[in-house]
Amino acid sequence: QDCGDGSGGDAQCVACPPRKFKDRWGHHGCKPCLSCALINRVQKSNCTATADAVCGECLPGFYRKARISGQLEWECIPCTKQTPSSKPQCRSRTNLVKVAVPTVPPQDTALLALTSSALVIIVLVLLALSIIYCKRFWKSQCQRGELV
Repeated sequence: QDCGDGSGGDAQCVACPPRKFKDRWGHHGCKPCLSCALINRVQKSNCTATADAVCGECLPGFYRKARISGQLEWECIPCTKQTPSSKPQCRSRTNLVKVAVPTVPPQDTALLALTSSALVIIVLVLLALSIIYCKRFWKSQCQRGELV
């Protein structure tokens, strides 16, 4: 609960809003509840007004990657064909999670190619015009003898 300043004599305590908790008394605010589903883990207990949610093991088809320090990552990542076979959660090929690979519709690809081609042509035309202009400019300067 959030309470007033000082000793809290006249303070009105209020419950934390939904999906937030406060695990000890004090002037600090309510903290957001952990979402086990967002980190691909089984939820062992729900978040309450005074305690955060408790997450368990990785969901089927996910595993925890070890950091260089040996400590395990908090978030579970999907098993793929490249996942080391040492991960028991990933040994069964039926557990593999299909990682979505973004695809670009053919219409967008054609439009991108057309736009890119047009930009390249415009840049080449501008380059050719600037070369012609520079040649004429230097030629006129040389004929006048005004080069510095």
